[in-house]
Amino acid sequence: MTPGHESAYDVLGEAYDRWCRSVVEDIPHYVELAVAAGGPVLEVGVGSGRIAIPTALSGVEVIGVDSSPAMLELAAAKAAAAGVAVELRLADMRELPPLGPFPLVTVPFRAFLHLATDHDRLAVLRSLFELLEPGGTLAFDVFHPDRQDIAETHGRWIVREPGISERAVWDEQRGRLELEVRTADATARMELWWIPPDRWHELLVESGFERIERYGWFDRRPPEPDGTDTLWIARRPG
Repeated sequence: MTPGHESAYDVLGEAYDRWCRSVVEDIPHYVELAVAAGGPVLEVGVGSGRIAIPTALSGVEVIGVDSSPAMLELAAAKAAAAGVAVELRLADMRELPPLGPFPLVTVPFRAFLHLATDHDRLAVLRSLFELLEPGGTLAFDVFHPDRQDIAETHGRWIVREPGISERAVWDEQRGRLELEVRTADATARMELWWIPPDRWHELLVESGFERIERYGWFDRRPPEPDGTDTLWIARRPG
């Protein structure tokens, strides 16, 4: 989504934090990576600061980028309330401003699923590669559904949190998910796109990354054959 155009996240506004309030398992993973790297950290798709603020509270400098003005406003307010400074920038991940270099770049909460094509995925990976210092680390997580996910949720409204429901419409052939999130005040719609884990590995290699690690969950367990989440840690040579 181009900055300045209303996205699903702008529509959700303050409801975003209620929608994803149960998602906490990824926070220690990214905070630990940030502390180990020492900062500054670039977080792409910073959202409302769900991960950036705990990272800043750990003493690591964070620069957060997002294409949603509403999310950046939430992040700024939450950072101020927490008494930490987080530098926030309005930008699309496909058109990042000149920043860096960084010892760590993160793209949490499946933000890469907003990229519809391998052309865009490769372009973003290459731009993030250039923002890393030699030996720097890229970390992100993505999702790919299995048949059970699709069968159980396709076309059905499901209560995600009190007062918030969502409906998934899956297109397996195209690797496309149309997700609607409904609150008492609005309905937000977004398109998400997935690819197999092996393709992510190929794109990372093609982008120049090495020492690529793949995990099945945030406790860094090995991937399982029926797993749907994939975590990646990859390094720029140097």
